[in-house]
Amino acid sequence: MRRQSRAAASMQSSRRVRGGAGSRTRIRGAVAVAAVVLLLTGCNAIPGSGPVQAGLENLEQAEQQVQFNPGGPAAGSSQEDVVRGFVLAAVSSEDDFAVAREFLTPDYAEQWSPDSDVLIDDGGRPFQQNDDGSGTLSVSATAKLDADGFMLPIEPGESTDLRFELQQVGGEWRISSAPNGIILDATTFTTLWSQHQLYFVGPAGTLVPETRWFLTRAALPTEIVGALLAGPGERLAEVVHSGFPAGTKLASNSVPVVDGRARVDLTGTVLEATPEALAEIRQQLRLSLQTVQNVNGVDLSAEGTAVRFDAADDASEPQPVNDMWDASALVGSEFGSFVSGEFEVAEGFAATLSDYDPSAITVNPSGDAVAILSPAGISRIDAAGVVAVDERRGLLPPMFDRFGYVWSLQVSQPQTMLATPKESSSVQVPAPWLEGRKAVAVRLSPDGSRIAVLVADEHGSQVLVAGVVRDNSGRPESVTTEADVQLWASGDPVDLDWVGQNRFAVLTKTDSTSRVTLGGVGLLPIDLGSVEGGVHLAGGSARTQLRVLGAGRELYASQANGWQRAATDVRVLAKRG
Repeated sequence: MRRQSRAAASMQSSRRVRGGAGSRTRIRGAVAVAAVVLLLTGCNAIPGSGPVQAGLENLEQAEQQVQFNPGGPAAGSSQEDVVRGFVLAAVSSEDDFAVAREFLTPDYAEQWSPDSDVLIDDGGRPFQQNDDGSGTLSVSATAKLDADGFMLPIEPGESTDLRFELQQVGGEWRISSAPNGIILDATTFTTLWSQHQLYFVGPAGTLVPETRWFLTRAALPTEIVGALLAGPGERLAEVVHSGFPAGTKLASNSVPVVDGRARVDLTGTVLEATPEALAEIRQQLRLSLQTVQNVNGVDLSAEGTAVRFDAADDASEPQPVNDMWDASALVGSEFGSFVSGEFEVAEGFAATLSDYDPSAITVNPSGDAVAILSPAGISRIDAAGVVAVDERRGLLPPMFDRFGYVWSLQVSQPQTMLATPKESSSVQVPAPWLEGRKAVAVRLSPDGSRIAVLVADEHGSQVLVAGVVRDNSGRPESVTTEADVQLWASGDPVDLDWVGQNRFAVLTKTDSTSRVTLGGVGLLPIDLGSVEGGVHLAGGSARTQLRVLGAGRELYASQANGWQRAATDVRVLAKRG
């Protein structure tokens, strides 16, 4: 059955998960305009008290680097021509979408709201003329963008029907009712928009990226700084913090770039920041602006006066997680790593791993301990010996976070995870959104700020992602009460791992073929091809570090054009973290 959208209603279809399997709700918030109407027209300041402050005015005058110049309605156009012309014209926001409004009746031209949704589709859009004189455009949407630049995928299935009502004005067809928002095919969307990482601060001085999409235009530095000042999104609000004092906003309402340096002039409240917070601010600005073309550095000022940083601040600056490591595995009876294509056998406690008959091995981020899943349950092994962590039946492979906690999840009770430190009792970590779901794999992001769970879905597989709330020492307290579906994939779920701080790879299976999909938080998915009989997957800090264990104990490495066999007789492919 097709999903019918009412005329003049906004287009929406993404999902977030609250509670158990049967309680999906739609994510709150509208979706942004796709041409010049900026993401930050709402607020440029971290909320302190009182009403929201308006920010970044007159954004429609900002220069857009990529221009679309569609034409208005032609004389004698059919109803289908008018509908298709309107959808195309809505790509351009020049003069408040003046060209798009030419396709509307005078009354409706004043009512239509282009800044409701951005739907990203495959571009097919068949049109059907209805008996009542209206028209229906069928859209196969794949993702949507909200007003703050967050992207979520849309559940695959039948297309969404968008209804357009038309009437004649002066002998020409015009639209009298239509869904709010705009529709873009993926190619046009990625031409107009670009993804950037906003950085916030997690426990123990770790920088955590949050993906946002922005229009590619001259105002981009201003938009990024404004979004950074507004703070993290809902899913990370309890997970990270920002160095900017509450109420800080742009003093001059713009961020000019002069000789390659972004000049960020903030209100005087920034001077209330402690030296530690100033170090956080400097890093947040540097890294959040590093992907902007022609920006090579940042100059910070407070209402025109330069903010000076002590040399000692450099040592306290938070850092992103950029761990690099070689793929590790149990080959025959020996555990080791693949270094430049050669297998190097590990020494010390790692040389004994085969004795425990592990089905899964996870190496901690520092490389001096492992957690294994064996017939005895989950155990921690390091130079000091072996410690039982979780002896319950039906456990998924363990996780090992950068704060020293070994995480475990029981398939029959996924709504409560255990996080066990080395020298004290386990911490129960509730995940109510997993109740009633079939979890197949669970992984913590390298920075420990997010948790991703691969679950079976009635149409195939889903990846649910939630935030991890910790105290200042890194001790986990909870995961966020809701999780977002960040990927739908066809086929049965097999395995999952993170690739860097904000991407993940998923292995799914249809018949004897296992397919690898590179997804991410707020990112468009990429099909990485298939591996015959793939059973396990290990990520890394980059796509080139991906490894898949296939049928017959053969290990495959990610290559530019597919997968290349890298080793044989691999019993267990280890994960990191």
